Amino acid sequence: MPDLTQRIELPYGDRSVALRLPADGRVAVYEPADLPAVPDGEAEVRRAMAAPLGTPRLEAIARPGHRVAIVADDATRPVPTAMMLRPIVDELHRAGVADEQITVVVAIGLHRPMTDAEIGRALGGLPLKVQNHDAHDPAGLVEIGTTSRGTPLRVNRTVAEADLRILTGDVELHQFVGYGGGAKSVLPGICDAEGVRLTHAKMEAPGAGPGRIDDNPVRLDVEEAADLLGVDFIVNVVLNSRHRVVRALAGDVHAAFRAGVELVDRMYKVEVPGPVDLAICSPGGYPKDLDLYQSQKAIRAARRVVRRGGTIVAVAECREGHGSDLAYACAREARSPQDVVDRLRERYVMGGHKAYQLAADVQWAKVYLYSAMPEHVVEAFFLKPIADLRQIESLAARAGSVAVLPRATPTLPVVEGRQLVDF
Repeated sequence: MPDLTQRIELPYGDRSVALRLPADGRVAVYEPADLPAVPDGEAEVRRAMAAPLGTPRLEAIARPGHRVAIVADDATRPVPTAMMLRPIVDELHRAGVADEQITVVVAIGLHRPMTDAEIGRALGGLPLKVQNHDAHDPAGLVEIGTTSRGTPLRVNRTVAEADLRILTGDVELHQFVGYGGGAKSVLPGICDAEGVRLTHAKMEAPGAGPGRIDDNPVRLDVEEAADLLGVDFIVNVVLNSRHRVVRALAGDVHAAFRAGVELVDRMYKVEVPGPVDLAICSPGGYPKDLDLYQSQKAIRAARRVVRRGGTIVAVAECREGHGSDLAYACAREARSPQDVVDRLRERYVMGGHKAYQLAADVQWAKVYLYSAMPEHVVEAFFLKPIADLRQIESLAARAGSVAVLPRATPTLPVVEGRQLVDF
């Protein structure tokens, strides 16, 4: 008999796993429409910095003796930080700024600090001072005002007191800020814990969601925070789904960011003909499946195209476990998914918001997880653990329609003809 299955590979940590799924038309794979990578990422950064959007060149802004703070992404983002730092530092040198006057501040928000090994890779051999931002250290924070939406801002002292403030990062979709990159390095990246909490507490506000800016109150709050701080220059990149640089953007914090958004939309917005019975998703491998905290984003993306009462299967390594003691405690102490939702709506707790999001997702669809986590941890979040890939294949064989999202975290799948929806 002919083989009526097809082999589909899903990223999983540093490798991939293969599934045999029906080949009779019920299964459709939705990948980003990758743009080609540039041949030399560092040369592309230098090109962007030579023609910045909305600002003079960095070497024309910097002055000898300036204290410079460069904000960089943490280990949860596949960002080629060293590739951006080298051209930045070269321009600062040409302006008379010495290495000892430059500090790289890692915008970890409330994530874990970067390890020495991770910092070493981010610096790429540059002899610069590095500081992991600490959102809980009052001595390391400075008040800079309150946004028009009522978010009080206390930001990293090193950045606030610098003479020149530079942001680096990548422009990508974000599940409630609209897009990562640009001003998001400030809020929540280098703010205090309360500012981070208040930003995340707006995730249910009308208009909050991926792919939205002008009607998104969270994104607008984030951009106002960058204006209150005063950002002098940014260098952002747009990556394709293989984490290769497609384009670099430099200059004004808003102009350069929005130029990147256009490219992200071209690659990562995908249309699905209609709601499906089953969505199989992967965050896209390491570091996007570093832990459950990060991998939840893929589940939320899959939810957008699954009918109510359908099924989601996430394939995510989660080598560092759940990723949040607070999220785990919120889930473990709850009697039901709705209990998690009710508690977080009554009192919003950072970290707990991941338990909240997962609880909302499992009330929409059955959610299975194939991972390296112990079953009891998976079950604490009201997810159904899968230990054998054949279980996924069996679910697919019984489903009437299946959407496969191999890189779900950076993808915005939309049911054809529908507007972007709020969750």
